[in-house]
Amino acid sequence: MKNYIQQLIELFGHNNYSADTQKKVQQWLADEEHVDEKNEALHELWKQAEGQRVPDGMQQSIQRMRQNLGMQSVTSRRNYQLLIWRAAAIFLLAVSSISIYLMLEKDRPEKDLVECYIPTAEIHELTLPGGTHVMLNSKSTLLYPEQFTGATRSVYLIGEANFKVKPDKKHPFIVKANDYQVTALGTEFNVNAYPESHELIATLLEGCVKVEFNNLMSNVILKPNEQLIYNKQTKEHNLRLPEISDVTAWQRGELVFSNMHLEDIFTNLERKFPYAFVYSLHSMKKNTYSFRFRNQATLEEVMEIISQVVGDVNYVIKGNKCYVTNKK
Repeated sequence: MKNYIQQLIELFGHNNYSADTQKKVQQWLADEEHVDEKNEALHELWKQAEGQRVPDGMQQSIQRMRQNLGMQSVTSRRNYQLLIWRAAAIFLLAVSSISIYLMLEKDRPEKDLVECYIPTAEIHELTLPGGTHVMLNSKSTLLYPEQFTGATRSVYLIGEANFKVKPDKKHPFIVKANDYQVTALGTEFNVNAYPESHELIATLLEGCVKVEFNNLMSNVILKPNEQLIYNKQTKEHNLRLPEISDVTAWQRGELVFSNMHLEDIFTNLERKFPYAFVYSLHSMKKNTYSFRFRNQATLEEVMEIISQVVGDVNYVIKGNKCYVTNKK
C-alpha cells in the first residue's frame, strides 16, 4: 500500500490538475484513512527532497489549504501537525527532483484524471479516449485524462496492463511508471510495473516502441517479441526474448511463474486470489521454481502442487489468509 500511495503522491505533486481534482487529493491526504501509510510515504518523499529550496509563501499556502478544507479550527495538535506535515511535503514535491521529467511538459492545459483501479482477483478491459484498448491486471491502477488534448496521449500505470494502441502518428501514446516510460505510435505491448517489484518490464507484441528508463536518461527501441527488464534498484537493464504466451497468460486467467522465488510467487498469488500469505522469509528456500496453472485453478489446487514440488513446506488456508510453514 505504501508504494502505491507514494506513487500517487508523486504523480499529483508534479502535474497541474484542475482545482476540483487538487481539492479531492488534499482531502484524501488530510483524512485518517491509511494515515500511517500516507505519513510513511510522505516522510520518504520528504527525505528524497532534502536540500531543495522551500517554495516562497508555503505557510500562506498551507493556511489556504486548511481554509479550503474547512479546517480553520483544529482542536487536536497532532492533527494540526499532521496537516502541516502533509501540506509541506506536497508543496516541497513541486521543487524536488523526484520524477522531475513529469514537470518538463510545458503549456499543458488543465486536466482531470480518471482513475481505474482493479481489485484483487479481477481483470478489466476498457477503451481510452481516442480508441486505445487496455486490459488491466488485478491490483493495478491506470490514470488517464478524460480527453487527450496535448501533443501526446500520456497515461500513468501502477501495476500491469496490455495496450493495443490506436495509431496516431501526430500524437504518440506514452505509458509512464516512475522513471520508466514506453512510447508507441500504433502497436501492442505489455507493461508490468507493480510498485512492490524491483523490476519494470516492457514486452513488445507488435509494432515498435521506445522504452526509456533510468530517469529517462537511457532508452532502447524494442522489436516484436523483445522484452526489456529494468531493475529499479541497480539501474541495470537487459533484453530478452520471452515466450509471449507466458507474458500474456494473465489475460487468459492463467498463472505462469518462470524461475521465481517463493516470496515472489506468493506476491503474485495475492493478486490472483483474495488471500494474504503469512510466512517467514528466513524460512523460505532461496531456490527458484517454475509453475503453470490453468484458468480457474483454485488456491487449494495451486498450493497443493507448490507444496509437493518444494517438498518441505506446509500450508493452511484459514479465513482470508494462507499460512505457509516449514515441515517439521
